Amino acid sequence: MADTYRVGVRHKNSATWNDGTSGVTQYPILPRANWTSVFNTSGDWGLKWFLDHTSTPSVDGMYGRVWIRPSPERPRPYHLITDKPADIQDMIDAEESPAHLTVYNYQHKPMDWLLAQLQGEGYDPYCFNSALVNGMLASSKRRYEADCFEGKGRVHCKPDWLEEIDGNPVDANGCVKQPTGAVAYEDCTPSYSDYEVIETHNRRWMLMNFVNPGLEHPWRISIDNHDMWVVATDGGFVKPQKVQVFTLTNAERITVLVKLDQAPRDYAIRMHALSRLQFLQTYAMLRYPHREFGKMLGEPMPRPDEKDSAIEIDGSVKDGAILLDKSELHPYPEIVPPQKADITLRFRATGAPDPYNPYITNCSLNGSPWQIFRGLRTPLALDPHQKFPEPNPIVTGLPLGSVVDIIVENDLPVDIPMYKHNDPTFRLGTGDTKFDWKDVAELQDQHPSLINLQNPPLAYLHDLPAGGWLAVRWKITQPAMTVFHAFRVRYFVLGMQVPMFEGDDHWPEIPEYVKNQPHVDFELPEHMGIFD
Repeated sequence: MADTYRVGVRHKNSATWNDGTSGVTQYPILPRANWTSVFNTSGDWGLKWFLDHTSTPSVDGMYGRVWIRPSPERPRPYHLITDKPADIQDMIDAEESPAHLTVYNYQHKPMDWLLAQLQGEGYDPYCFNSALVNGMLASSKRRYEADCFEGKGRVHCKPDWLEEIDGNPVDANGCVKQPTGAVAYEDCTPSYSDYEVIETHNRRWMLMNFVNPGLEHPWRISIDNHDMWVVATDGGFVKPQKVQVFTLTNAERITVLVKLDQAPRDYAIRMHALSRLQFLQTYAMLRYPHREFGKMLGEPMPRPDEKDSAIEIDGSVKDGAILLDKSELHPYPEIVPPQKADITLRFRATGAPDPYNPYITNCSLNGSPWQIFRGLRTPLALDPHQKFPEPNPIVTGLPLGSVVDIIVENDLPVDIPMYKHNDPTFRLGTGDTKFDWKDVAELQDQHPSLINLQNPPLAYLHDLPAGGWLAVRWKITQPAMTVFHAFRVRYFVLGMQVPMFEGDDHWPEIPEYVKNQPHVDFELPEHMGIFD
């Protein structure tokens, strides 16, 4: 059973039964069944992507992309990059045929296998064999068959000089060895397939969309000998930033403009994992039209040399290179958030040992986990006034028109990308300490420099710092069944999800075809465990 959720899409007229979140907005789609989702793209634009939201098929490559061009009436920030009319027109022309790059960390074993290994041996599935650019499932065959996955990338095994990461020994794949001794891949065999090639086609400017559907490693990205102007995120256009490097977190989309003014040859587009658990890189090539001499038919592309790179091999930024500052991604045109919250939700990203399996951690954001089996049960949206069996992390009582703050604290020593369905949120602030204030208003009174209420970033994805806090805000403008959750696969699977009834005081009538979708009824399991 599966469903299809579209990341960064806002469903209008309260029609979140098209959202594609099984157990929350609709039933999962049964084998050999079908479901038609309808959504209005008005107000949305950019490279959107979709994935399964029932369990973990997206980690096995079940995802895709949808490019929605910006409306001609939408203001562009291109004049903030240059005042030359020819350049501005070239930027607008670049919207006609942008380059799309999905950066996907790829495993040679399916996720259900690895999750079984987690339950039986304590294997933490953070080790990947390679990273692919523009890789997606090409058929319904099992993904470990060689002909069922499309995309470009190579297996780059651990270099001889790499023995440890932060004092922890690494294996042949460049992964930190598991504390339990569990092993998924005993060795590493390098491969030599071609890298993805992005052709310039003699243009003067190129619009490039980068998306990270891999859901584990964030990526540091640069293009040799080229500056990048960051002009948009999944929340819309932003005030442009000129950078040489940016970080692409899980599920995030970043749009850049690149001026194509270099000598004709190939330039490496570098994607290096920003991880202390694995040493992993992949590449694509930005190709200006040119002729190569001396290359023999069948000879593999050489791995790019590091001398022109703006980033080190471990993803750190080289001296003199400018890294994107996401706190400065101000919306364009400027959008001022609501100045006062009506409701403050306090969440905590944390984990507790499972009472039945020593290898499992029950993760939560709102006191209890949202277990993966709940995706197989009756959708919450069908009846917001029902009594939900305890314990559960469900949030109700969010009236239509209210302004809501979510303050999340992180008990864990890792950054966690946080995502809210159906609406982008304003990132009011983050910090690397505990949140020792009652709410945002109290923090603003005592430390106004920590909160931005004038032009904060607006996006669907925001990073929750390791051991720190994140504060986001939005206004409920329509009744909607949504979810606030971690977008890192292990924490998502282990329960870090919070369903929310927004505007449940004006709940819409759910269409009969949604209520009558073919399904199988499941009872709650006895122990309510993560993998029950």
